[in-house]
Amino acid sequence: MDEILKVNNDNNLVSQSEYSFSPVKFFSKLPEVARPLVDEAEIALSKIEESLYSAPAFINLIKSSLSEVSLQAVLSEDQKQKLATGALKLMTKKDGSLMATLIKPETKKMVANIPLETVKTTPEINQAMTGFASQMQMAQIAEQIQSVSIAIESVRKGQEDDRLAIAYSCQQKLLQAREIKNPELQSMMLMQVISDAEDSRNLLMLSQKSNLQFINEQPESTFGKILKGEKPEKIESRINEIRDGLNAVNMVSLVAALAYNELGEKEAARKSLMYFADFIKKTYLESPGLVDRLDMIDPSPENYWTLTIPSIEQNIVALPVYSEVIKIEGSIDEKE
Repeated sequence: MDEILKVNNDNNLVSQSEYSFSPVKFFSKLPEVARPLVDEAEIALSKIEESLYSAPAFINLIKSSLSEVSLQAVLSEDQKQKLATGALKLMTKKDGSLMATLIKPETKKMVANIPLETVKTTPEINQAMTGFASQMQMAQIAEQIQSVSIAIESVRKGQEDDRLAIAYSCQQKLLQAREIKNPELQSMMLMQVISDAEDSRNLLMLSQKSNLQFINEQPESTFGKILKGEKPEKIESRINEIRDGLNAVNMVSLVAALAYNELGEKEAARKSLMYFADFIKKTYLESPGLVDRLDMIDPSPENYWTLTIPSIEQNIVALPVYSEVIKIEGSIDEKE
């Protein structure tokens, strides 16, 4: 078997099993409203791959790293300016990290794997790679929100709630807005979706905080429960409200971000997600023992409070421009 060269990887092993040639393969449980994220990621991946075929910095890295025999297999006939057709395939991890795979077009055998994190290319390609990573990470957030929704629905037993009706209404409006052909009317509809989603989200967040305060105030000891604790029926009712409220907050937060994304307002989408992440962090994660307690009280067998809730916040923070927005806001606060 031919040896596959791993180029410019800072001595870290590349596990090819973590990569795929298609972003779609990573996401099997996306909500319908988030499917365009993966479709756009597929298109972006193809454009990045096409750009790398003739990117000077990338070609120079290959020339300095491969043997003469391997170079002859992957470079174009003039051996200078670009790769031969079919010699490059991009692979991606679920987090949007990219790896270039060089292939001998005649034999389809791999020659080298090149992680692209440390490869200096043009600003246009760098921007495209950042955009691709954002699409993949937003898809991850959407998938995690969907997994929370599924877990919550499994213990709701068919109960319905006005808050959920509002959330599903926002989702349906977004799906309808995507079908509008007139760009001006579509933009107006998307702005209305964002307005409705943000208004309902703020009300839902207030309700969440009130219900979680109620749970926090309940005594944990058996003696305390007897003296000061509320009846189990009332506690269970509040847990149901928290579940439904969280489901709705998740949905409208995702809808708002996706609507901004449809308008091409990437920074606004990320800012909206940051607001959501900040809510999760301050409401759930900064209250000691709260998510563990919710898992203990909740009848669901899945520990989605302790497992999934923190991961949603972490993935939002991992978005490429998250730290840049924080820095910009910090500078504004200092000037004020």
